[in-house]
Amino acid sequence: MRYMLCYAIKVSSPKVETEYFDSFADAVMKYTVLCSNCRDVVLADLEKETVIRHFSHRINGGNLSITNF
Repeated sequence: MRYMLCYAIKVSSPKVETEYFDSFADAVMKYTVLCSNCRDVVLADLEKETVIRHFSHRINGGNLSITNF
């Protein structure tokens, strides 16, 4: 498996899930879906050992912070 998705499902009780993909297109499609449903999502290339994209969604009081590195 070349690509890995790691994502956090709940904030109050941390639960991390990981999925592996051979196809970049499949990994990107799943990443897109997870970004709309999870607080943190990381897409990584395991062969190059690099993070391709990190999505983080936070609500702090009345403020909303969305980052995508």
